[in-house]
Amino acid sequence: MFCTHESEKAGSVGMFGDGLAHWHGVSRALKTPWYHVSVKRWQDDRFVSVEEFVNDETRLYELLSQQDETLKVSEVQVVTPWWVNGGESWKMERLRSLSMGCDPHDVPICILEVESGAVYHDSHDPEFDEAALRKVRVIYQSPLASR
Repeated sequence: MFCTHESEKAGSVGMFGDGLAHWHGVSRALKTPWYHVSVKRWQDDRFVSVEEFVNDETRLYELLSQQDETLKVSEVQVVTPWWVNGGESWKMERLRSLSMGCDPHDVPICILEVESGAVYHDSHDPEFDEAALRKVRVIYQSPLASR
């Protein structure tokens, strides 16, 4: 989850709309993938672009499922820690696809394919085998992935 600190609050709650508060900064303790989602919302007779910071796959699925004529997801990027992307630091990349399944121990595992063609997973098992996943389902498929 994302954490906010009172000292980072900009203005007062409701100043930017009903129930909304703005923050100068947020933090995150978990070293797991999260999602930067570009969304267009119909508001005041026009689409307004906003960026949603989505904590996990469940929340991403919920956001994707809400799409209709007033809410459109235009892009999903995944932010991965070094232990997922095999690098030395966090990376943000366009997401081509996201699938989830369960390993032989019933631990949920994400399979992330990014724009470069690299495929990542979030298993901590050094013997991880994607072929051993059960109940695999696609959570997200970029409309650009088939081009």
